[in-house]
Amino acid sequence: MFANLVRLALVAEACAWVALWTWLGASLPAAPAAALASAALLRLAIVALSFALSYAARSPRAPDEELGPAASLALLAGEWGAMLANNFLWLPLERAILRPDPPAAPGGGMPVIVVHGYFSNRGTVSALVRALDRAGAGPVHAPSLPAVLAPIATFASHLGRKVDEAAAATGSRVILVCHSMGGLCAREYLRTHGASKVAGVITVGSPHHGTALAALGAGRNAREMRRGSGFLGALARAEAGGAPCPALSVYTVHDNLVSPQDSSRLAWARNAAIAGVGHLAMLADPRVHRLVAGEIARLRSAAPGR
Repeated sequence: MFANLVRLALVAEACAWVALWTWLGASLPAAPAAALASAALLRLAIVALSFALSYAARSPRAPDEELGPAASLALLAGEWGAMLANNFLWLPLERAILRPDPPAAPGGGMPVIVVHGYFSNRGTVSALVRALDRAGAGPVHAPSLPAVLAPIATFASHLGRKVDEAAAATGSRVILVCHSMGGLCAREYLRTHGASKVAGVITVGSPHHGTALAALGAGRNAREMRRGSGFLGALARAEAGGAPCPALSVYTVHDNLVSPQDSSRLAWARNAAIAGVGHLAMLADPRVHRLVAGEIARLRSAAPGR
């Protein structure tokens, strides 16, 4: 399980920091505190670097989308906080941080499947799932897809089994809500399986046309998210005939991992842009929650038989 690997990595990192600070002369009580601060500051540096790289490859912005110093610091702090939560809570404690999936049964309503992104599990989307629960958008399912560095087609195959299970149990089509690479996973599913079991797709910060920062990622899936990749070309060719199903793409014009940021725009989808929030932090953003919950309600009201 990916969460186990994350926990092991965090323990190894903590031991390394403590050993370093002890070697530098810190007393044993002070060394763990210094280790914690070092781990947090390392993540701040990573987030700052991601914003610098994404700014260099950014798409054109309207004048009112440019941020002043205070708003830029708030953007950086928000994404840093989200990264700390993701690294230390959402990923390693996925079972504790998010309730189990509800049972799928006839009459329970059109199921929603939330699909996580690259190097993630269901814990990463926990804030979004809880918001959808509060909005009455359930039943909401959030599986951890059992692959990490595999091709996106492998993730789509696992997603296909979840779609089949939910559709068979409820007798209904499903709605896919996808963060980041999860949006590409959904599009690959539609390319290979069609849209007969899918009422609509909602993507959140997905690199539909690739991202410059994918060059820094590991794994076949990261290579497939590079701009101009053969995988992205195959998706575009498959969708050239028109929209396979209704779709909404929600994205942030200040995304620090998807750059250029207009890579999240799909010609065959409705596109909704927000500002002032980063790639991970948008999962906890109330504006995103309202857009996603509203689209779920719209898709359900448009379903045959209502």
